[in-house]
Amino acid sequence: MSELNSPYSKRLLAYFMVAVIIVLGFIAYKNNEIKTRAFAVYLEEEQIGIVRTEEEALYIIEEIENNLSNTYSAKCILDKDLTFEATHAKDEELSSAKELKSTISSKLDFLVVGYTISIDGQDVGTVKTEKEAEDIVESMKNQYTSNVEGDLKEVEFLEEVKIKKDEVPLNKLTPKEDLFQYINLGADEIKTHLIEVGESFWTIAKMYNMGVDDLIEANPDKNPERLQIGDEIKLVIPTSLMTVVTVENVEYVKDTDYETIVENDDSMYKNQQKIKVEGEKGQSHIVSNKIKHNGRLVDEEILEEKVLKEPIDELVVKGTKEIPKTMATGVFAMPTRGRFSSGYGSRWGRMHRGIDIAAKTGTPINAADGGKVTFAGRQSGYGYMVEIDHENGYKTRYAHCSKLFVSKGDRVYKGEHIANVGNTGRSTGSHLHFEVLKNGVHVNPSKYVK
Repeated sequence: MSELNSPYSKRLLAYFMVAVIIVLGFIAYKNNEIKTRAFAVYLEEEQIGIVRTEEEALYIIEEIENNLSNTYSAKCILDKDLTFEATHAKDEELSSAKELKSTISSKLDFLVVGYTISIDGQDVGTVKTEKEAEDIVESMKNQYTSNVEGDLKEVEFLEEVKIKKDEVPLNKLTPKEDLFQYINLGADEIKTHLIEVGESFWTIAKMYNMGVDDLIEANPDKNPERLQIGDEIKLVIPTSLMTVVTVENVEYVKDTDYETIVENDDSMYKNQQKIKVEGEKGQSHIVSNKIKHNGRLVDEEILEEKVLKEPIDELVVKGTKEIPKTMATGVFAMPTRGRFSSGYGSRWGRMHRGIDIAAKTGTPINAADGGKVTFAGRQSGYGYMVEIDHENGYKTRYAHCSKLFVSKGDRVYKGEHIANVGNTGRSTGSHLHFEVLKNGVHVNPSKYVK
């Protein structure tokens, strides 16, 4: 008992108690250090909260992405990453899940996962799924492979076409149908015209100052001969962003043109010709590869050509004799100078079969065209009159003359002075009454004189 109360024993007990206190203090410190361990959450360089574990913040990020994906029916990815820094914090210093979610949502934008179609390195649009992108590419091909002439040997794109997975803003996603139309018709706005009563490709082309052939090319699905009221006609030739190249092996029979051989005849006038031997086209059997770009033929490789029928050349005989001055040219000149005073048609209840040109008595009257005089003299109602047969189905008459300078049987040339204006016959004043007959039938002279 005395040993326990010795100074040495007391010192030993004191050391032991100190050691126990130190160990208990260290244990308490460690427990507190573990209990307050936390992570500061950073969005780029900005601290947005404190959490006890990284998983809490990562779970919130995943929850936000899932909610967005469900809302927009597309895989959504936030455009910024979280980073963490170890720290210590008491429970009251920690951010609640609701607070952290609200903060993250307010500071983050998001991207959606889509599939972009690229043409020659140029991105032209993005759709939601890879299948949609593949469907667009396949639909472009199908337009030009469903109705081929022969055996389809090759189908490919002229451009380099790729589909790639992409992350884009939501507003950059394009509906499949819209992207197909954009690629198929090109960037130009396709203006249209609705067919109305009496309209044709010719009238529409004239209206918009474009060629009929261009209009036909812009509307391959329309038959120019069978347009219906309300049909929508494209006014711009679509220019597809993709060019589908097809190679079609075809067999067909082709007409081959004949040559025209000209034979001169000095017994015929220069403006005369006749066919001595009718030409006939030949025929050949063709085997070829037709190369088309978006359905339009751009080249043809002839693999085999077999002549079925040789063409027969056409032989044409042309005159070389100088044309006589008195031969008709086929175009009528105005026979005199004056004022147009009466037209062709019904007048005072009777048919007026010519036109009247008022002029002073004595004004020269000239032959409207070359020909032979078949009448020159006085005719009831017409007064002094000249009739010329132009020997091409046409005749002209010049009436109410004051003086005649030709006789029946004379040959006259175009512009020759044949009479003077007068007031003879049934006439109300000095003028020329001019008639034109075609194959014996009166026609309106105004439509023939130049």
